[in-house]
Amino acid sequence: MILKRLLLPLLLLGITAGKNAVGEVAEEDWAAIENGLVIIRQCQMADGMIRIKGDGDSVWTVPYVSNFAAMALLAANNLRPNPQDVHRVERWLSWYAENQEPDGTINDRTGTVASYRSNGRRDSTDAYAATFLMAVRRYEQAIQGRPALKIIQATRMALRAIATVTQPDGLTIAKPDYRTKYLMDNIEVYGGLTEGAALFESVGDRNEARKACQMAARIAAGLVGFWSRKDGCYAVALDMKGKYSAGLEKPYPHGLAQLFALAHVEPRRTELWREVRKRFKPGDKGMPVERWLMAASRCASPQEQQELRQATLAAMHEFTVKTVYVDRPALAILAIIDHEARFPDLPIAGSLHDK
Repeated sequence: MILKRLLLPLLLLGITAGKNAVGEVAEEDWAAIENGLVIIRQCQMADGMIRIKGDGDSVWTVPYVSNFAAMALLAANNLRPNPQDVHRVERWLSWYAENQEPDGTINDRTGTVASYRSNGRRDSTDAYAATFLMAVRRYEQAIQGRPALKIIQATRMALRAIATVTQPDGLTIAKPDYRTKYLMDNIEVYGGLTEGAALFESVGDRNEARKACQMAARIAAGLVGFWSRKDGCYAVALDMKGKYSAGLEKPYPHGLAQLFALAHVEPRRTELWREVRKRFKPGDKGMPVERWLMAASRCASPQEQQELRQATLAAMHEFTVKTVYVDRPALAILAIIDHEARFPDLPIAGSLHDK
């Protein structure tokens, strides 16, 4: 009852904190998923850290990407239980918790297998913390119990990290020294806050749950202005002067940003899907086929969905630990499984401007 009351403002906007549908994967498709799982497992080191590539002596770890790897392991576990993979996720979440900075952020790691350290850099504050919240919530559901105290404490710190980059309009900037509000980041932050709210309520942190709900609702409201009727697409970013960056010129970031929105934002804009299909194609730089499948499952015809599903499976069979970073198999697994593996839908009603 408490959770329903806390989430009521979000539910009135059509937002849900969890996904109840269970995905189905054909037996003949599981080999592709298993290939991806093997790659993810190979990327995990003895201390629990998940590096971006599991081949060779060089180490580069981007915790944002590692969080997706953890979510992929959990999504597969939901269909075919694997306690060892759940334990792998626990080890990753523990590593994250042990290596957070005092302000709740976390930095990338570089070096070698024998010796690596923080490089003092991260691509963002907001998306790293948000995907961690999602990974912990899904881990909590997998174990059907309370995560270790240090992991719970790390989620509180992650929420504070998101709060430090939240602006007066409710949107987040990427990080304090990169003051741009990105569509893709804010979609992920919304997902993290929504799933984080459910996590906090589940473990009895009602104040944190309420705060996360409120922050998520403000993101949904703040993103309204990103849709342009005039351009027929979403803006990629908003700067601190109130100027939107839009267009469909390049696969990245323009095309990928549209796939993010098509995959996760309500209302579903089939006309935008058709335009993106005309301008770009799967495999264009920055637009891997698995991102297309995530969007197609909501906006495309059944024939298009099947074509992109088969293309994603074919790509997954070709993945090796030597040829791909861990985000490719992780995202592909989430795309193929879909349903409860998805992010929460994000409602953006109407348009505040005609650019």
